[in-house]
Amino acid sequence: MNKPIGRIAGKVAIVTGGASGIGEETAVRFAEEGAAVCVADIDEENGLRVVERISELDGRAEFIKTDVSESFQIKNLIQKTEETFGRLDILHNNAIWFRHGSALDLEEGDWDKTLDSGLKSSYISAKYGIPVMRKNGGGAIVNTASVHSLVSFETCTAYDAAKAGLLGLTRTLAIDFGPDIRVNAVLPGAILTPLWDNLEVPDDERQRYAELVPAKRLGLGRDVANAVLYLASDEASFVTGTSLVVDGGLLCRTD
Repeated sequence: MNKPIGRIAGKVAIVTGGASGIGEETAVRFAEEGAAVCVADIDEENGLRVVERISELDGRAEFIKTDVSESFQIKNLIQKTEETFGRLDILHNNAIWFRHGSALDLEEGDWDKTLDSGLKSSYISAKYGIPVMRKNGGGAIVNTASVHSLVSFETCTAYDAAKAGLLGLTRTLAIDFGPDIRVNAVLPGAILTPLWDNLEVPDDERQRYAELVPAKRLGLGRDVANAVLYLASDEASFVTGTSLVVDGGLLCRTD
């Protein structure tokens, strides 16, 4: 059973990209604070692992396999969540797919898939999720943007466009659907996730990134999850249409 007390006790949350990294830690953090969680991802094996991890904490969670680049799958995710848990209170739009490449090198299909998964998906989840949230008085949406939303990096053509666009979408949704729906974005910096291992980033390169950060370390998924939890909870009841940077001070640098 979920804990009878907690910062989001009794709430139902969807976390996309919930099978690893920031999404996994956010799903677990939500469960620790009393929410039932729908873990959505294309990675079924790890998605089920996260559900088991939550179960071991005496939390309640379900896995729904979802490719957020496909609109009909997001609609299905919202419907199944309501059928399973009876309501929806929190949407954490966290999933992303991307390919590096300059405008000359990037394939058009890769541009489309990046924008579909990293930007359009948040619009679609709002389109189908907000009416369900309103049935129980409203809710909170937290979009995972990035420091790439504010500054750009070479060959991140599609990724940076998607993350910058998320800030505009976040603000517009907050205006259009307040006061009962709060919409905010969290902007992670260099966060140590399984992606670093998948890309085989060497230790010396990781240390170089850490030295760039005033906090002198790479961020952890739980660092971001704590910020998402705050934005999703009633503690942030007067916070909407804004962005919370979680980067260890990286954007303070001018060199």
